[in-house]
This record gives sequence, structure tokens and C-alpha cells, in this order.
Amino acid sequence: MGIKKKKLHIEELKNKFKNYKKITVDDFYEFYKDVFGEIKRSTVRWYIYELKNNNIIKNISRGQYKIEDPNEKILNEYIVITMDIVKSTNLHYNKFNDMLKNKIEKINNVIQNFYGYDRIYNISQGDEIQILIPFDRNLGNIIMLTLCYLVPFKSRYAISLGDFDDNIKRNSWDMNGPIFWNARDKLEKLKNSKKYDGLIVSGYDYVDKLCNDILPLINNTIDRITEKQWEVIRYELTKKEMEQALNEINIKKSSYYDRLQISNLEEILKSFKAIYEIMNKRRSVNQCLHQ
Repeated sequence: MGIKKKKLHIEELKNKFKNYKKITVDDFYEFYKDVFGEIKRSTVRWYIYELKNNNIIKNISRGQYKIEDPNEKILNEYIVITMDIVKSTNLHYNKFNDMLKNKIEKINNVIQNFYGYDRIYNISQGDEIQILIPFDRNLGNIIMLTLCYLVPFKSRYAISLGDFDDNIKRNSWDMNGPIFWNARDKLEKLKNSKKYDGLIVSGYDYVDKLCNDILPLINNTIDRITEKQWEVIRYELTKKEMEQALNEINIKKSSYYDRLQISNLEEILKSFKAIYEIMNKRRSVNQCLHQ
């Protein structure tokens, strides 16, 4: 159970900080010090955690917050997808770099031509890739599309969701903000994983926990997909004509659909859509889960 809302002094806090463009941890400390007298900073940090979970405040950067406006429409919601390749250090450096660059070029071509995003993946630190795209129902498609082009490499991924009002650069590694830091922090937690694995973060802890309980089920299914099944998935997600796909991979239509069914692509995409729906309504969902 969380702290009772009465103890958070929410109305007084809103009145105090309603015109603040940013609220720091020190600001919260001074506020609660005035309310309670002496108070530990660790207690104030716990209060901040509870204020976030109650949708009273939101992060605008590390250690900085603002009062959440429930009537404010979020017009610029984005997702950051950050991935790194598992065991890339075991591969020949130059050969790996050439292969990865070639794969990323193909992924970017599909993302722009078939999904209409004016965004691309960029490579950093040799084996990490990242893209910033609008938050929409294509979340699962983009994840699966990326994974199928990375075969035979296996990767870990972190998905971070939030609003982003700063200047958007073509190379997302040149940008900063909570959604970028959160993605990189989550990816760091997965660094010892030896299979497909992923985490999602939005800053709404109860919703994040719910979605991260679903993701391992998705990831376990993904981990069982064979290279031949990935090949069919690639054609399915790039929406190519069936005859073209059959000719290029030289299989019969029945074999194509057998591979597709066994891959469980439909179920995986449905699960990602469920995550999208939860995240899309995360404020109200988080409030219900927190009560």
C-alpha cells in the first residue's frame, strides 16, 4: 500500500508549484520541511515516488518534475527503441560492423517505405542501435521487423515511452531526455541476458510492471522462432506480394503458411497490441491499479 494521499498534502503542493516550470528534489524537500518540520531526504524521495504514481507530477528531466495537468493533451508521444546485440564481442569486429550496417540499412529502408516513418535506426558503440518514432499501434511490427532483419544476431531491447518536445534530430543518440535515459537504463539491466529479452518503461510504475509481466511471455515465444520462420516473418511484415515471397525463398504456399503459423507471429503481435492499449491508457490504468 502506498502513502495516504492526505499525508502527501497534494492540494497545498499543487498551489505551491502550479506556476513552476520545473520542480527539483530540493523544492520538494523545502515544501515538506515547511509542512512537517524536520524530515529525511529519503522520506521526501518516497513522497516524490508516490506523487508520480498518483499522477500528480511527472518527470521532465532527471531530478526535475512538473505538476501533471489531467486536462493537458499529449500531442507529441514517442517511443525510443534501444537494442544491443548479444555476444557481439565474440565476432570479428570489422566483419560484424559491416554486417550490422547492412542489416540496419535494410531495416531503415522498410521502416521508411512500408511504414512511412521519417525516422531511422542509428548505430552507437559498435553493437547498439536506437530509433525514436511516434507511439502508435505499429509498436510490435517494428520490434519484430527489426529482430527478423537482425537474424542470425540475437538482441536485447528496451522500449521507453513519453512525450518529447525538444528538437528532434535524425540521429537519436544526439538527443537526451527521460525517454532516452530510461531506455538506456533498462537495457543496462538486461546486459547479462543471453537470449531475446526486453523491458518497457513509461514512468508509471504499476503499468510498467503489468506490461513487463507480459513481455517475458512474448520474448519466450520469440526465442523459439527458427531462421526459416524469421524469413517468412520478414516477408509478412514488409507486405510483399505472396508470389514474390514464394519465388524468392523458393517454397510452396502451404509451407509459407505453416512456418508463419508455427512462428506464432499473430499471437505475438496481438500481445504487443495489448501492451500498446495499456500504455495508451496508462494514466487511468495506473490510477486504478494504485488504489
